[in-house]
Amino acid sequence: MRADLHIHSRFSDGGRWPADIARLAAAAGLEAVCLTDHDTFGGCAELAAAAGPLGLACWPAVEMDCEDEGLGYRSELLAYFPGGSYGRCAAMLAASRAERAVRVEAMFSRASKLFSAPGLSFGRWVEERLAGRGPGSPAVDAGALRFAKTDLFLALKRAGRVSASVDYREFKKAYFDTGLFSDLRFAKPSLEAVAEAVSADGGVLVVPHVGHEFDDSLAAMRAGTKRLDALLSRFKDLGVDGVELYYYRNKDRDAINALVAERCRRFGFFHTYGSDCHGPDSNKNGLGSFYGDFPGF
Repeated sequence: MRADLHIHSRFSDGGRWPADIARLAAAAGLEAVCLTDHDTFGGCAELAAAAGPLGLACWPAVEMDCEDEGLGYRSELLAYFPGGSYGRCAAMLAASRAERAVRVEAMFSRASKLFSAPGLSFGRWVEERLAGRGPGSPAVDAGALRFAKTDLFLALKRAGRVSASVDYREFKKAYFDTGLFSDLRFAKPSLEAVAEAVSADGGVLVVPHVGHEFDDSLAAMRAGTKRLDALLSRFKDLGVDGVELYYYRNKDRDAINALVAERCRRFGFFHTYGSDCHGPDSNKNGLGSFYGDFPGF
């Protein structure tokens, strides 16, 4: 199947609602898609309802935050649930989202003073996140939305307190990396906790964009094959089944994926394919531009 199994919607940090994504994916010639929003299954049912009539295969999926101090890994794992059951993971992520919302609301309150923006309100931002649903679309519970530091950045841009020319990396370096919000840092579950929950639900674990651990640099990855093998070995021990081949946004994409595939062979991983599409208003708008021949779970 022409499959793209790494896509984000407005339930996390994407720019489109799931039904729109299904229509765009079918128009782009894809045959299988997965919505992998950060820490939420909120859009999976909507995607499935829209994908079926379009002839698209899809499975419930999510991208879960996690970390491993020993390996210095602070990133995510993709989890897919072809059996359709994900109750334990859903409960874990619901608690995480609620905790995140409290912290992001505190960030908004602090930023309203730092940026002299008394009108900056987390409540208003939640309303904006929920806006734009098409006629007849089911209502969305705000608790199903996943909030992050990027929400504050985007809200400040909309309020005119951050220049439109500033990108998130610049903003993060100036405000989040300087300690102004350090007491509001998000906690991430361990790799072991995520692997245990996904296994209990009968899910399939996949490592996304492993090249990010090497700054998406082919040279750094070649020089760091010892670390890459250590990561892959650790993932295998935890029951991870696959490693994603990814739409790296540089000239070395094919070479990076070839190197990843070569290192993965010795561990017996299978591969998924992901564009990590976030929608037309982002720099990650690759739906239909990167996919692979996926045989299914």
